[in-house]
Amino acid sequence: MHFQLSSIAAALSATLLTFAAQGSAFVIDVYDSTDCTGGSRSVNVYDNTCATWMGGFSSYVPRVYGGQHQYAYFYVPNNCIDPNVFKRGWADGGDGNFRVGDCHNFGGVGHVVNGIGSQYVVGSP
Repeated sequence: MHFQLSSIAAALSATLLTFAAQGSAFVIDVYDSTDCTGGSRSVNVYDNTCATWMGGFSSYVPRVYGGQHQYAYFYVPNNCIDPNVFKRGWADGGDGNFRVGDCHNFGGVGHVVNGIGSQYVVGSP
């Protein structure tokens, strides 16, 4: 009986964490390659934050959608300042361009992104 209750509690906790992540962050796996192969690093980008700890990367795979109206910004060179935005788009899955499981890159060899930001946006950014 104890095993069943702990299994149920673990499953419930995992489910709640999944919903919490979807409401406040998007999660992507980043890769050094341009085709999402090789080693990866998982990056959780919360609303109104910017992540640079993972270092440069050339491709990514969305794993968890962001909350409604969450917008992603991909920065070069090494910071999260608006003039350095290289790519941007909805991270909530609403426009079909940020689909969980799809590999994305930045246009080929030599394009490396060093920061990922997130912002709640109403309307068109």
